[in-house]
Amino acid sequence: MRRALLAWEGGAGRGHVVTLKTVAEALGDRFVFDAALCRMEHAAELDPVCELVFPGASFQPDESRRRGPGRVPTATWGEFLGDLGFRDDGFLSRQIAWWQEVIRCRQISLVVGDFAPCALMAARGLGVTAVAIGVGYSCPPPDMAAFPIFMPEHAERLYDERDIVAAVNRAATPLGVPEIDRLPAVYASDDQLARTLPMLDPYDGLRRRPLLPPVADLPTAPSDGSGEEIFVYFSTTERGNPALMEALEDLGAPTRAFIPGLDAADAARLAARGVTVEPAPVPVDLIARRTRLLLSAGQHGILCLGLGAGLPQVAAPQHLEQGYHARRAAEAGVMRVVSREERSAEAFRAAVRDAYAQPGAAARARALAADLRPRLARDPRVDIRARVLAVTG
Repeated sequence: MRRALLAWEGGAGRGHVVTLKTVAEALGDRFVFDAALCRMEHAAELDPVCELVFPGASFQPDESRRRGPGRVPTATWGEFLGDLGFRDDGFLSRQIAWWQEVIRCRQISLVVGDFAPCALMAARGLGVTAVAIGVGYSCPPPDMAAFPIFMPEHAERLYDERDIVAAVNRAATPLGVPEIDRLPAVYASDDQLARTLPMLDPYDGLRRRPLLPPVADLPTAPSDGSGEEIFVYFSTTERGNPALMEALEDLGAPTRAFIPGLDAADAARLAARGVTVEPAPVPVDLIARRTRLLLSAGQHGILCLGLGAGLPQVAAPQHLEQGYHARRAAEAGVMRVVSREERSAEAFRAAVRDAYAQPGAAARARALAADLRPRLARDPRVDIRARVLAVTG
């Protein structure tokens, strides 16, 4: 049986692992899978579907030019690639070479990359079939001339994409990777499986291949509006924000929280204040039935879960991707986005309580869920299998 490599090179959050696991489940009868991961917190979830799971090459973001007075927020995905090291041809050369060594040593015939542009380039350089997968935001179409601006108020660029293209070519072409003439082409692959909703896709209208359903469990039935709880999902830097964590202690309604990696002392403190702290993911049917308001950082997966469950949401975005997705949900009338100026414990608590008391958002969320559920209900494994086998035979 042929061997495939699941590659995850950058970013954080459980959703990347869940996505790669879905690929292995869809194709487990056709490939033996290895997984190389930039983060190992959720690696055990891949053990049932992979022969070998190991730490992989990873990006180390340099945000030094994004801090301090007059800071320039990240305006495009190309700007983000610049922060990840794509201006450094020495780093890129080492990164691509590492992936190529793994592909050779493990005799890989298929690379599936989630947020893994160097792994995709490594595969192209060796003539190995490559498929990109991920949320729409981090799975940009490779045939664009340049990366577009995400938000009009964040339009200033620090880098010239032509300089980054030159660095990529200096690093990659000696390793057999075809030369590129535009930066989005680092995502060139045999197919691209972008998993999102059109309303959340920053590249909507620019793709040549259809979207797949997002990584999100769908409850059997949407909320009927009778839930009373606030459900909290904090998974990355938001759980390290003292003000946000303090606010959770008294949101004015029954509160249930799943916070992966939560310190035992913090969990005990929340429990002492009456918060139900869950040690493992909560079944989505229970979330839909119990919950009145969903609280998160705006992570793509939990946001889509809430959209499918018909739940109004509050988000405290930690970075531009979460901010973009949260804004799109806010434009649909189902999300309250808490600005950075509202993140004292008192202000954040007030924003959540205000959203909890708004009946209109709940009605809009249930109406939107009725429209979205047919798309969300599709089994992504069917589409993943068909698309991958079409390029691998």
